[in-house]
Amino acid sequence: STTCNQGLDKLEVTLPKGIWLGFDFSDAHPDLPALYLKGGSIIPVGLPLQHVGEANPSDDLTLLVALDESGKAEGFLFEDDGDGYEFTKGNYLLTHYVAELQSSIVTVSVRKAEGSWKRPKRRLHIQLLLGGGAMLDTWGVDGEVLHVNLPSEEEVSKLVSTSEKQFKERLEKAIQIPDVEDEVSGPKGMELSRTPIELKSSEWLLKVVPWIGGRIISMRHFPSGKLIIH
Repeated sequence: STTCNQGLDKLEVTLPKGIWLGFDFSDAHPDLPALYLKGGSIIPVGLPLQHVGEANPSDDLTLLVALDESGKAEGFLFEDDGDGYEFTKGNYLLTHYVAELQSSIVTVSVRKAEGSWKRPKRRLHIQLLLGGGAMLDTWGVDGEVLHVNLPSEEEVSKLVSTSEKQFKERLEKAIQIPDVEDEVSGPKGMELSRTPIELKSSEWLLKVVPWIGGRIISMRHFPSGKLIIH
């Protein structure tokens, strides 16, 4: 949004043409941007980390899946040791994930993999976006074929309606991000107790909330004076 000082709970979001499915990580907040995944996309998501040194290849991997008009989606995940240049010698793993809907069953699988890096033994969590923040979940093993059974259109509609109601309630109960250092009780991601950090360059000013995964609150472009995100 380019509207200054207007929270997510009051904004009317305008999106490009196509399917865009809203979602969040249970941290929806009026002062944070809305998240949407374009239909036809698969996004890999890992556990929250402070730096790559904390990562463990066996950590659970989540795939956020948003089907397009044809009931298909795809995405890529690149992995390596996280240090050194062995990836230039082929020691990496590039995985091409695909999803396809057939007869009310969404099948998620690996279409192709490149590189000599061995696939870690880990659990794979599929989250199929339905819209309005609603999701269908299934668990399996990375590298194997997983299936998600779609309920009837009526049941999907109920799931979306319930999710939208819960989303609205979270926004209404959220405490605004303070502009000054102030101790506020509550879970991380909903109530915060630290001042947002400002990152400046010659042309940009970014305001970031460290406690919510470094989420950007706003981006101001100095030459034009425009507020790009708020």
